This record gives sequence, C-alpha cells and structure tokens, in this order.
Amino acid sequence: MNTNLEPVLALMTLLCSVDEEFRRLVGRNEQFGRAVGAGSLVDALPWLRRFPNPVRSAFRAFRALNRDFYGFVRGKFLRRRRILRLRPGDRARDLMDACIRLQQDRPGLPLEHVPATLTDIFGASQDTLSTALQWLLLCLVRYPEVQTKLQEEIDKVVGRDRLPCAEDQPHLPYVMAFLYETMRFSSFVPVTIPHFTTMDTTLMGYHIPKDTVIFVNQWSVNHDPVKWPSPEDFNPARFLYENGSLNKDLTSSVMIFSVGKRRCIGEELSKAQLFLFIAILVHQCNFTANPKEDSKMDFTYGLTTKPKPFTLHVKLRDNLDLLGKAVQRLQAEKDSENSLSDM
Repeated sequence: MNTNLEPVLALMTLLCSVDEEFRRLVGRNEQFGRAVGAGSLVDALPWLRRFPNPVRSAFRAFRALNRDFYGFVRGKFLRRRRILRLRPGDRARDLMDACIRLQQDRPGLPLEHVPATLTDIFGASQDTLSTALQWLLLCLVRYPEVQTKLQEEIDKVVGRDRLPCAEDQPHLPYVMAFLYETMRFSSFVPVTIPHFTTMDTTLMGYHIPKDTVIFVNQWSVNHDPVKWPSPEDFNPARFLYENGSLNKDLTSSVMIFSVGKRRCIGEELSKAQLFLFIAILVHQCNFTANPKEDSKMDFTYGLTTKPKPFTLHVKLRDNLDLLGKAVQRLQAEKDSENSLSDM
C-alpha cells in the first residue's frame, strides 16, 4: 500500500464506492500542498508577488485552486438545499445541512456565507488530515507493540461484532493517547499559518509593532524537554495516569491547531475524525512495515511536515462483513439523495 494518497483513498473508496469526483478532490491535495508551501514565502515577503518567479506562479495556482474548490462546495450546497426543501422533516446529517437549516430559520444569515464557511472548514482540513493519517499509519508500523496495545484495548471495549463509533472515545484512553502522541511527536503542522497584529502590543516584555507578521513555532512547543521528558521518544503512555485514564491537562498542552482566539475552529471535528479513522482501521486490520524499506523516519517540509512516501502491508483481522454493511447503509443514503436531486 502506497501511503502518498492511499491513506485517504483506501478508506474512502469503500465509503464513496470509487467515486471519481471524490478521487479528483483528493488528487488536489498534492497541488494544494505545493502551492501553499511555496506561497508561505509570499506571506513573509509580500513584495515577491510582484516579480515573475516560481513563488508568484505558485501563488496564482493557489488562487485558482481556491476558486475551483469553492465552486465544488457551492455546487454541493445548492444540491443539498434543494433536497432539504423537498424533505423539510429530515434531520441535519452534517454541518452543511445544519448551516442550510440555520439560514432558512434565520434569514439574517447571508446565503453566500454558508458555502464560504464550509469551504474554509473543509478546505483547511483536506491537506492536514491526510497528512495526520499518514503519520498515524507510519507510527503504527514503526512501533508494532503500540499497535498491539491499541487492538487489545479496542477489542476489549468494542468487541468483534461491531465497528468502533464516536461514543466509544471516552472508553478508549490508549487510542486517544496514541493520537495525541502522534500529533506531538510529528508536529505535522510545525509552524502556524501567518497572522499579523492589528495594533501595537506587548507580549512577555517584547514590543510587537502593528502589522507585524506572527508565526507560532508549534514544533518547538511540542518538543520542549522541560514539558516533555525525552521528547524524541514516541511514548503514548506519557498521556496516561497510572490508573490508565487519559491525562486531559497534558493533552491540552499539545499544540497542533494554533493557539488563542484565532486557533483552528475545526480542532474538535478533526480529532473526532482521526479517532474514528484509527480506531476502525486498527479494529479491522493489521499493519506491518515493508522490510525492504529503511525504518528511518524521513519527511518533507511545506505547509505540513509529511512523511516521505513509504509502503506497508495491510491484512484483514477477520473479514469485510462489518465494513460491507456500513458501506451498504451509506450507499443507500446516497442513492436516496441522488433520486431526490434528479426530481
């Protein structure tokens, strides 16, 4: 299994029935990463955009990707709004449905704000979540003893007769410890996107003038030996108390979603998605490293810190019955939606 795009496609192929539209959407991830990685120079040196150079080309590509992606989300929004008008009694399935309902109930919410908000939330996660999943898979195969502990905990709590669900999260502290340790260890968003000060201010005795570009070095925070003993060691147990419960005070010290009032608004949603990804994958599969590849963890830099492409072996622990039933339910919902949109 190649882990460049496959972490997303391998799971979502089941959920989307090899949806070509979805594949094209995921395929934009690499373009997005390249454009944003180069564009970060423009954030720090805005005058570069005036000169013909690779950075300027990347910046234009980034704007084109944004326009294209907004068009994709707006199309989905218009379709869902039409369906919800035909089925006014349906409950909200997701954030898009909730926003549409809110706009209908509160006319003061401008219609154009709904797809724009959804574009921000979905677009911000498309590169970061796939990168996080690559790191989770890499840590699974590099630390097989951790994978064994994850499976033991999930099997004990969930059993083998159903898939893990969001309601299981409070009862799976080691899974959450693994998730937080992977985020801390990898610091896959090593530096935040830039912000700038709107007025002169002082922080810890340092004067910061208005319009200063500010970055937060999240990697440094997550590898501070004062806060994290042996920060270069991968150790999920650091987030557990002696009784095995999750140390939520310590988990709150992991910085991956920025900080302050302008921190990522999708933090809780992202962690919930990653929990479900890893819990279901480990519940259903065994992951082993490719013995022909170097075990050293190499990575590339950009907006996110990505592991260099690697392969791994995946073997089902049982069979596909549980996943098959879940896919059938999702496919039935999708078919019902398609039938309404054609009316």
